[in-house]
Amino acid sequence: MKLATQFVLAASCGLVLAGCGSTDSASYQINGALHSLSMIRNKQFAWDKQWEILLVSARSPECMRRHKLQPAPEGEFKAELFRSLEGNFILQQGNNWYVTETQKCQLQQFKQAPREPGDPIGTFSEKEGLLQFVAAPKPVAPPAAAVSAPATAVEPAPAAPG
Repeated sequence: MKLATQFVLAASCGLVLAGCGSTDSASYQINGALHSLSMIRNKQFAWDKQWEILLVSARSPECMRRHKLQPAPEGEFKAELFRSLEGNFILQQGNNWYVTETQKCQLQQFKQAPREPGDPIGTFSEKEGLLQFVAAPKPVAPPAAAVSAPATAVEPAPAAPG
């Protein structure tokens, strides 16, 4: 009887642990931790085949809202973040495009990809099983001497007498 109880207890613990899901997150800090965009991905159960994806827009204390995005399949995850000329944030997650901002804490999905999403800020991606934010490389500026050197005009050669 004691052996049967131990077996049932061990099997129950195994089932409970097998059912545990997974959650991780990464953040892009716009202006410190109180002004940020955070991506959260969640699997409720270990056997789920896709991630629930949330984007948290935060500008404390005025704005903090979780926005549900389209689910993402298991496997390599990637979502690219851009800054538009208007100052909004554009997010590309697979074939899905979103625009968000932190003034009114809103998110809207585009019906089609924007023509110009803006300047790349970085990417939310999975590395070694964990979600992380990797900043985009900064554009390389031309050397200062090339920018500040005045353009010189070539004067035509004087005409030969004649």
